[in-house]
Amino acid sequence: MEFYTVKFEIEVFNSSYGCFFYIKFFIQLSILHPFITRKVLISTENIENLIPDFMMESGHFYLVITDIDGKILKFNRNFEKISADPFDYQFSNFLSPNSESEFTYSLELMLGAPKIRRHLLLEHPTMINEGFSQIWWEFSVITTPDMDISGIIGIGVGMQFLEQEMPWNNLVDVLGFGKIILDRDFKVRSWDERIAQWFEPDLEKWNKKNLLDTPSFKGNSQLSFVLETFSYEIKPRCFLIQTNEPESISFAALLIGCQEGYNLFLVPKDLPSSSQLDKKLIPEPVLDTLPGSVFVLSNSGKLLQQNASAKELARIWKGRAYSEGYTLNFPNQPNRFSKLLRAIEEGKKGQSSDLELKLLMPNQEFAFWNASVRPIPLNSEFPEGIVIQVWDSTPLKSQIVQLNRENERLRDLALSPSHILRGPLSSMMGLLELIDAKQMDQENQKLFGYLKPLTKELDQIIRQHAKKMSAFN
Repeated sequence: MEFYTVKFEIEVFNSSYGCFFYIKFFIQLSILHPFITRKVLISTENIENLIPDFMMESGHFYLVITDIDGKILKFNRNFEKISADPFDYQFSNFLSPNSESEFTYSLELMLGAPKIRRHLLLEHPTMINEGFSQIWWEFSVITTPDMDISGIIGIGVGMQFLEQEMPWNNLVDVLGFGKIILDRDFKVRSWDERIAQWFEPDLEKWNKKNLLDTPSFKGNSQLSFVLETFSYEIKPRCFLIQTNEPESISFAALLIGCQEGYNLFLVPKDLPSSSQLDKKLIPEPVLDTLPGSVFVLSNSGKLLQQNASAKELARIWKGRAYSEGYTLNFPNQPNRFSKLLRAIEEGKKGQSSDLELKLLMPNQEFAFWNASVRPIPLNSEFPEGIVIQVWDSTPLKSQIVQLNRENERLRDLALSPSHILRGPLSSMMGLLELIDAKQMDQENQKLFGYLKPLTKELDQIIRQHAKKMSAFN
């Protein structure tokens, strides 16, 4: 049933949009096969049955499965444009020398860290007759249910298809690109969340600056050449770009013209350093026992570790879990998390902080969290990292609010007798003053003499009760 649904999408949106949905469904929506998920790791007992038949017949994108040495085990019909009979050949045999070394390096990285995936722009000289030779590939590791690595799967999109048919903004969803919007003078107008993750904390110096004047790209000769030779009318241009120190990350870049000016799409050529991610500031068994939602950051603010509760909290704050290896930030709502951001900056300097976060939720109710930010190691002038523990205090706050409401109602109930009784008592005391006791017989005069002191005593009791109740205001 799910397979027919995807076919229907392709028929509705024709070939150009069909490929977009085809790839997006495969990579993101995870409905094509029970073993293909949004996780980077793909687990299956049988590689041969990994891909549905209709995907093998696609003419829109390229699909290849290799063993751990890069030898081709399976490929789809579109891949035959690269080689009519590639079975049992090395995938690298169909690459240019530069692309071959790039793929070999990426293969080693993936086998060493199976949870990572690789985005590569590879050149296939055998496809020059097709009018293009570059293909965007995404590679992921395939494992057995016992977590033994059994192969590599790659999905590719030809650059000619991207340049001619595919709406560029879809790159953000399909291939994991981040987007920077530039005006006609190449000044930065805005950026999306992926860019915010990759370039924090330099972003505060980007706004309305020429791209070449930003700390990350200042003085970059290759980017300068591309911007100087690029015009709004010419077709998109792909190139590699390296950021400045200290991160020095390489990005695959794509520059195109748009209505506002230009769109610069970026995707990291290399994922965050695996050595950094492998370094555990808190042992995993200890992390699992810590109460609350726990985030562990490096001293530069990048997320190194998080427990399951932290991932759930991120879905409340951001809509999805934070990615390890990237800066913990809140690009769409910095004001709401300003106290936490300040505490993180103080933590980098070795200072501890305790704070409360209050956020208005979609149901128009407020949610509350208590957060503790501590340097690692504690009380260190130059900490290795920061640990953030967050506790949901919404239930407790709700109880306190409810208790305050009930106390207010009790106070009103306690004060009510004073207001209710004072009126009739005052009238009674006034009437007693008007009565002439001399017109009464001796017995009634005696009883009347008791009545006035009693009303004064009752008036005094009511006044003292009201005074005590007012102390609870």
